[in-house]
Amino acid sequence: RGLAARARPCPEVRARARARALAAASRAMPFVDLSVRVDAGNPHALREHLVCCLDLGYRAVALDTRVDATDRNARAELLAGLEPLRADVLTQVAADATSLGARPELVVLRRCTVRFAEPGELQEFAKANDDVIRSYDILALEPTTERAFSSACANARADIITTQLGARPAFRLRAPALKAAAINSIAFEVSYNAALMDVAQRRNFFSNAAAATRAVGENTGGGVRDDDDDESEDDLELELDVRMRRADGDDERRKKNAFLGGVVLTSGSRQATELRAPHDVANLACLFGMRDENARAAMSARAFRLVRRARRKRARERRAAGDK
Repeated sequence: RGLAARARPCPEVRARARARALAAASRAMPFVDLSVRVDAGNPHALREHLVCCLDLGYRAVALDTRVDATDRNARAELLAGLEPLRADVLTQVAADATSLGARPELVVLRRCTVRFAEPGELQEFAKANDDVIRSYDILALEPTTERAFSSACANARADIITTQLGARPAFRLRAPALKAAAINSIAFEVSYNAALMDVAQRRNFFSNAAAATRAVGENTGGGVRDDDDDESEDDLELELDVRMRRADGDDERRKKNAFLGGVVLTSGSRQATELRAPHDVANLACLFGMRDENARAAMSARAFRLVRRARRKRARERRAAGDK
């Protein structure tokens, strides 16, 4: 019995082994930026933005369409966000990326971010625009009050919860609600865009980001609790499609290996000059309390799995609604 107790690894050894496994998984995964706020109606700005993403090493980006739940023009904005990108723009992006020595392969996802102040507003918005929301790859919620925040953390359709980290918080990010969101596989977004602005926004960003990551907790937000940690698939789009086809047969297995939401790092960039390389973002995240391996996972392995899970969720919603 004494020999067995001595042979058992100590918590420090287990923590180091887990960190090494997480770092290896993050290096094997492509980097993903889940919030790129670009005007698709401006071809020049769009081309510059996407080329910069490729040049910095991102393999997938989510074009973010942001709407207010009470806005009467929200549906038109959502439909505009689903318009396919012009073929000539994509061709020019590939040519520019090749000339810079970057791989001209970029997966473009569509993300919808809904801002709301009361749970009832979100319910009415979702009911009126359910068919359009199902067409997006990712659904993010931006609550502006504490009641809305608690509702967002319990929302089964949500993939991401985001707040304005560059402003003074309108409510407190409570640890129980954030941990409940993580257990429900809802990620909390930290967009570093505010850290590049004026002094006041930068100060608020570091304060709010540190509070959020501390509330989520390292064990909840830092791990990649999925049974596919050793995957190194090069083609993200192919991997997403394969996983979607296998989703139905894997439900029971995935219940046993539940993936926690945790923290995802995004740019929230509105122009190419606001983008930063993934490793620079990881260094920035260390300043508000994230470990290096966790920060890299928040832009690669964790973000990659969030996209896969969100696509499976949208596919189930479309099947339930009878969409083709």
